[in-house]
Amino acid sequence: MDEAAATAAAHNGSTGAGAPTATRPPATPEGMALAYGSLVLMALLPIFFGALRSVSCAKSKNSSEMPETITSRDAARFPIVASCTLLGLYLFFKIFSQEYINLLLSMYFFVLGILALSHTISPMMNRFFPANFPNKQYQLLFTQGSGDNKEEIVNYEFDTKDLVCLALSSIVGVWYLLRKHWIANNLFGLAFSLNGVELLHLNNVSTGCILLGGLFIYDVFWVKGS
Repeated sequence: MDEAAATAAAHNGSTGAGAPTATRPPATPEGMALAYGSLVLMALLPIFFGALRSVSCAKSKNSSEMPETITSRDAARFPIVASCTLLGLYLFFKIFSQEYINLLLSMYFFVLGILALSHTISPMMNRFFPANFPNKQYQLLFTQGSGDNKEEIVNYEFDTKDLVCLALSSIVGVWYLLRKHWIANNLFGLAFSLNGVELLHLNNVSTGCILLGGLFIYDVFWVKGS
């Protein structure tokens, strides 16, 4: 009789003390296919569209306006800098309180996520604006020095459409900050990845191989090894 009651309690998801236990729903072939398919899709889409936007951006700019490219030395140095940053973040967690660090990281991803998502959706949102939309031009300029020694630190031009995209991205940012929802988190992750591929300019194929090889070792050591 006791064995039958224990079996019934386990089947109903409760223990002998009456406290419910968290049970994970069984995995189905359809669910596994959907999960792995989503992972593959989210990995390939930023690469494809980021590369497409990078080529389009390069064609629309003059040779003097092209951004700096990553050299082989920069590519070899990148995993070392990333390792030092990750190690510093680990020591930071050991020294300071976890609540303050989580708040700092949340604000960090909140600000950068809004900027990255706004830059990502800006070309798509431009198609939805009407032709008579009052689009005004703005310029954010920071300089250092004066006279002939004046040097531009920040020179960013934007318009009203960019401000609308920034406002829409801020809604997602507030949603992420308050709820930490996985959809908002994935939107920021996709925006980071797409912008990274778009803005990453390599001078030749060997530089890309050095960068990918170094990041492979970095990933194996810091993720698998530790």
